[in-house]
Amino acid sequence: MLAKYHKGDLLSIPVTEGRIAMAQIVEKLGGNVLLAVYPELLDATAPGDLASVELDEPIFLVETMDQNIRERVWPVAGNREVPRDIKVPVYKVWVEPPGEYRVQHIDGTLGAPLSPEEASRMKHQKSYSPAVVEAALRGFHGHGPWHRTYDELTV
Repeated sequence: MLAKYHKGDLLSIPVTEGRIAMAQIVEKLGGNVLLAVYPELLDATAPGDLASVELDEPIFLVETMDQNIRERVWPVAGNREVPRDIKVPVYKVWVEPPGEYRVQHIDGTLGAPLSPEEASRMKHQKSYSPAVVEAALRGFHGHGPWHRTYDELTV
């Protein structure tokens, strides 16, 4: 049976043999989730007290498919309130007609028109595979290469 998950769930993401990183579900998005991924590496066999894990400064804020959560590859290790300083991003999207950029919320709803200057400072919404999240964590910790694509995941 596939695992269920909730906003605020803490996930154990494998980084290297015997080491995991923690991530937290910031938003549920149908078949995707917005994750805050944290830098601390923990022992996979005894991650310790999850209450002591620092969840203040994520290294990545990334939208990814929920496949690894539902299949328990990234098991749920607990639940905590999402820190208030983690902001759900808004994006830009080109709307034709009338031929303008508009605000796009993470759930896909459209907002106000954007000036060209505002649009130039915003990103398009993207989702990354769970494999990219794991590879970016390995790269961050020096256990694999760092690719420029991973820069897009950084907070």
